[in-house]
Formats: sequence, structure tokens, C-alpha cells
Amino acid sequence: MGKFTFSLTAGIAAALGGAAALAYRISQETGKSFTEALNEVPAEAERYMEELLARGREAYGAGKAAAGEKQTEIEKRLGERL
Repeated sequence: MGKFTFSLTAGIAAALGGAAALAYRISQETGKSFTEALNEVPAEAERYMEELLARGREAYGAGKAAAGEKQTEIEKRLGERL
């Protein structure tokens, strides 16, 4: 088995495992059967992805703002020394 085939197989197994875990969690929270919960997996996965992207954008913005403040502080300190 080549590296590509192994990687593809592992990726598919991870995706199926993730979908099953998500469906199980949905079925536990809503009281629906596992097969009924499988129908909600794509929408729930999309919601998770949107939340993850929003958190990433927020973290990026906070990091960029902090870097800007630090850059200003560094420039100020360098200006005092010269």
C-alpha cells in the first residue's frame, strides 16, 4: 500500500468517524435515532466550520492589534535611544 493510498484511507476513516461521532452527539442531545441524526450532520458540520472560522478571524484580529501595539512601543523605545 502506497503512501497516497494509506493517507486517503486514513482521511476517509477520520471523516467517517467524525461524522459518526457528531451524529451520536446529536442523537443524544435531541433524542432522535442515530440514523435520523445522520441527516443533520452536514448542517452541524457547516455550523462548526463557520464557528471555527469566526474564532480564527477573531484571534487573527487580536494578534494583529497586539502586534501593532508592540511595534509602536518598540519604535518609541528605539526613538528614545537615538
